[in-house]
This record gives sequence, C-alpha cells and structure tokens, in this order.
Amino acid sequence: MAKCSFCGKAMMKGSGTLFAKKDGTAYFFCSNKCQKNMLSLKRSPHATKWTEFHHDEKKAVKKTGRKPAKRAKRKGSKKKKKKR
Repeated sequence: MAKCSFCGKAMMKGSGTLFAKKDGTAYFFCSNKCQKNMLSLKRSPHATKWTEFHHDEKKAVKKTGRKPAKRAKRKGSKKKKKKR
C-alpha cells in the first residue's frame, strides 16, 4: 500500500493518482485536495493541521516538551533585499 505524499494517509491499491516530475521523483496523492495543496499552493504538510505529519509532530512536542528544529527553506524562495 502506498502512502499519500502530502497527508500521509494509506491508500488502497489502484486508487489515487501518481504524479511524476521531470527529475524522476514520484508523488502519490489520495485526493485532488492533497495534490493542489502540495503542487499548486506549495504548502508544507507539517504546517497543515489536518495531515498525519502535523499530528506526529504535535505528539512529539507533547512527549519531549520542546519544538522540533526548523526546516531549511526551499530553493528559489524569495530573499529580502537590504535597504541602503
């Protein structure tokens, strides 16, 4: 069984969609909602409250009592220009 690349939900064989990028990476999506959130809106599954990734992080914070380390930003993110 494959897992959705965005929400982490297990999918039955033959359901969902497979999205392959030009560089060869493959993404499995359980619904159009997950596909749009990841590809069009470029949202992080860890910041989206209804995903399993977010719930897993929340459990880890409760268990250890501290937040996980921040993730590096994606390539191509806008950098702030310095004012002169």
